[in-house]
Amino acid sequence: MSERAVAEGRIAWARRRMPVLGAALAELGQQRVFDGLTIGFRLHLEPKTAVLVKGLLAGGARVVAMGNEGTTQFGTAEALAEWGCEVLDRPDDGKGAVLAHLSRIAEAGPNLVLDNGAELIEACVSAGRSPKGATEETTSGAFRLRAGLAGVVGFPVIVINDSPLKAIVENKHGVGESVVDAIVRATNMSLHKKRVVVFGYGWCGRGIALYARRRGADVTAVEPDPVKALEAAMDGFDVAGPDGAVRTADVGITATGRGRVVGYELIETLPDGALLANAGHTEAEIDVIRLEREAPGELVAPSLYAHELPGGRTVFLLAKGRIVNLAAAGGTGNPIEAMDLGLTLQARSLAALAASGGDFRPGPQPVPQKINDQTATAMLESMGQTPA
Repeated sequence: MSERAVAEGRIAWARRRMPVLGAALAELGQQRVFDGLTIGFRLHLEPKTAVLVKGLLAGGARVVAMGNEGTTQFGTAEALAEWGCEVLDRPDDGKGAVLAHLSRIAEAGPNLVLDNGAELIEACVSAGRSPKGATEETTSGAFRLRAGLAGVVGFPVIVINDSPLKAIVENKHGVGESVVDAIVRATNMSLHKKRVVVFGYGWCGRGIALYARRRGADVTAVEPDPVKALEAAMDGFDVAGPDGAVRTADVGITATGRGRVVGYELIETLPDGALLANAGHTEAEIDVIRLEREAPGELVAPSLYAHELPGGRTVFLLAKGRIVNLAAAGGTGNPIEAMDLGLTLQARSLAALAASGGDFRPGPQPVPQKINDQTATAMLESMGQTPA
C-alpha cells in the first residue's frame, strides 16, 4: 500500500472513534459558519488532525496548512491535498522552509488562524494581517502570547491550552500516556525500576510522571514552582533540583514549554547510557544545537541517536529532541479519544470567533465556558456516562 492509502485508512479509523468532533463538525457544516473563509492551519499534520481539516473543508472553508517541524506525515499531507487542502510543508523541511511557509500563510490573508506555538500568529502580526480571530493549542504558544507578543496582537486569540478539559484529558492523560508509550516503543526497553526524571510538573509533566510510574519507573520531578513541586511530592514522586536529579537518571523527559531546560552542562553530568526525550513543543527544551556541536549524534536505531561526550560517556537522544510522541519511530501522537476532545474545542472556538460580532477582546483569552461545558457533556455521553 502507498503511504497515502495507509494514511487514508488511519484517518478513517480515527474518524470512527471521534464522535464528539464528528457531531460538532456536522452541526457547524450545516450552519455554514466557515463558508468562504480562509483558515490558516498550523498543527501537526497526522490522521487525527486530518479529520478536523476535512471537516473544515466540507464546511466551505479554504484551508492553508502546515505542520510543525518534523511532525508532518507524508501520506496524511498527500491525502489532505487530494481533498482540497493547500498543504505547504513536507516531513523533511528545515527551519528556513518552515519560516517561508509561515510567511506564505500569513500573506494568504487568513480570516481565522489555528496555531500551535503562536508562530503563525506572530507571522500574521509581522505581515500586518489582522484575522478575525485565532486559536492557540500549546503551553509554549501561551507563553509567547503573554510575553514576547503581549500587547501587540490586535485580534482575539482563544488559548485552547487554558481549558481545564484540555489540561485533564489531552495534556495529562493523552500526552502522558502517548509520551511514555512512544519512548518504550522506540527503544524497546522496559521502564521497571528505571530512574525517570520529568522536567516540569504542569499538566503534561503530571501525566508523564503518572504513566511512567504505571510502567514501573521510579520517578523524580524537577519543578521550580514550589507549589507544583509540593503537589508532585504529595502525589508520591521524589522532587529534586536538576543537578541532583540527572546524576542518577536513566531517562530524562522535558515537558515545560520553555527553552534550554536541559542545557549542555547538565547533559555532561548524565550517567553513561542515559536517554533524553522531549515532550514539549520544540526541541529547544534540550540544548540540541550545542550537543550536536560538541558530540555529533550517530543514528543507532530508528530515531535513536548516540552522542559520545568528550569525557567518554554516551548519552542517547530520541528523535533529535523533537516532540517524542509524534517524531520518534512508531510515534502516533496522543490517543484518538484525547484528540476527539481537544480538536472539538478547536472547532467550536473557531466557529465562535467566526460568528462573533465583537464578543471577544483582543489578545489571549480562555475558551468560553459554554464551549467547555458543551464539549465535556458530549464526551461523557460518548463514554456512556451521564453527568449529574
